[in-house]
Amino acid sequence: MPNSNVSAIWGDLVTDVRTSTEGPTHTIGTYREEDGKGYRYVSSEGGTGAVATIAGYLAYFTGTTYDVTMDVSDSDRNLVAGVYLSVIADEGYGWIQTFGPHSAVKTNADDDIAKGDAIIASAAGDGTADSTAQDTAPICRVVGWALADDVNADDTVATFLCLE
Repeated sequence: MPNSNVSAIWGDLVTDVRTSTEGPTHTIGTYREEDGKGYRYVSSEGGTGAVATIAGYLAYFTGTTYDVTMDVSDSDRNLVAGVYLSVIADEGYGWIQTFGPHSAVKTNADDDIAKGDAIIASAAGDGTADSTAQDTAPICRVVGWALADDVNADDTVATFLCLE
């Protein structure tokens, strides 16, 4: 697998973004794998709340194929598409991570996530994650599995994403 810090095969990095005036560099919905991680090329929508994207936060489908938003009120927390890797401007283009280890998925700041818990979208805020305790059936779409306890001041948790 190529290194995601080297753009030789794809011509761009997974953190590269494009504006609506520049147009996309790939077909929307393109899937790519690097370093054991999976990524989707998406179009980003700020939503009715004009919510700006933030790296590490969850992206939700808006109803249009591979058009995503961080504004959960314009979607549904069961429609998680992936995790933003960069700030993508409204109506811009970029990659979200959908599979594999991610070191810092943003949480809802409860610090109640334990290693092995199912990571789900939080009802408490745009783009944030919560958890369902290990050995308990999740009632929402599973985003991934906690690789560590969420006890840091950054309110992030290492997660193995499983959205593909």
